[in-house]
Amino acid sequence: MNKIKALVKFILFFIIDLLSKKSSKPTNKTLLLIRLDAIGDYVLFRNYIKILKNKYKDYKITLVGNIVWKQLAEKLDSKFVDNFIWVDRKKLERNSIYRFKKLKEITKQGYEIVINPTYSRTFYCDDAIVNVVNAREKIGSIGDLSNIKKWQKSISDKYYTQLIPAKDEIMFEFYRHREFFESLLDEKFDLQKPFIKLEPKKLDFELPKNYTILFIGASAKFRKWDIQNFAKVGKFLKENYGYDIVLCGAPSDKEDADKFKKYAKYDYIDIVGKTSLVDLLYVIYNGNLMIANETSAPHFAIALEMTNVFVIYNGNHYGRFTPYPKEVSSNYHPIYHPEIEKDLDDYKKLSNSYGFGSDLDISDIVVGQVKNKIKCIFDENNDK
Repeated sequence: MNKIKALVKFILFFIIDLLSKKSSKPTNKTLLLIRLDAIGDYVLFRNYIKILKNKYKDYKITLVGNIVWKQLAEKLDSKFVDNFIWVDRKKLERNSIYRFKKLKEITKQGYEIVINPTYSRTFYCDDAIVNVVNAREKIGSIGDLSNIKKWQKSISDKYYTQLIPAKDEIMFEFYRHREFFESLLDEKFDLQKPFIKLEPKKLDFELPKNYTILFIGASAKFRKWDIQNFAKVGKFLKENYGYDIVLCGAPSDKEDADKFKKYAKYDYIDIVGKTSLVDLLYVIYNGNLMIANETSAPHFAIALEMTNVFVIYNGNHYGRFTPYPKEVSSNYHPIYHPEIEKDLDDYKKLSNSYGFGSDLDISDIVVGQVKNKIKCIFDENNDK
């Protein structure tokens, strides 16, 4: 049945994509950049947009991006991008009418160059866009098989005029982007870490002077630590270090925020689902430390140079997004599942075991582990 469904989807999307193609001639000095993955991926990628613009100074750059980070990109990167086209990735893969209309919008003009820097390409999203757009050059990463089947990749590799080589190993995602752009542009870059520079802004709400952010959200249930545990850690930080607590998360985390209220018998500020993504950056920038699941928020925190970021982590995609290499940031402190703790000195074993996913239960990470990690880091900092 699954094979039949896959075949039906392939045929349906093949017809839709074929109908959405336009014979628009490539426009000189235009570049289409495609990036459809999640918010955290965008944070680790976005500093390379400026580098690309510097290389293609007189080109008009259009970015096809994931609508989930629309607010951020339009605020942070409008200097380097001339036009944005926003895509709801779920709809693109599930809604035939939306797919047809969105692809028609994207193919409305032809481009001189199309670049898809995504290492873990997707057959029905970024590769499909490369296929339907008319362009003289279509450049992508040779990629891996994380998000694409071998038979799909054998088809979509042919969509490109050039595939940039990549090392066949688990690599921190920021370094993966650097590998791509250094090869593409034949130039070495002195870009050591992701960073976000904010302009001064007064928020519409008051924040405490010294506070810890508890970021309770994540994109998948298996990445979410129990909300009662967050409440206990908040109490620990309040009682032992004098921090006020600011609870953060997306609108989809409101139910967990309500649960937090039952467990937290202390004062705290709840802004879950009440801030824009841009305002969240300012909340993080002004905070003292963060306790979070492995999600986009810790990437924001590191890019904004927060002093201490504690990440509760079951090992999923070990080496690609977590942990941060020490030379990128020494402020990122993962709190690992006990099974990972056993082999922390064996990066190769861990990246081979969990680099493409982890089914370790995040609830096996206990509150005591988190408290001990916080205490250890604070003691180290006081000794310096």
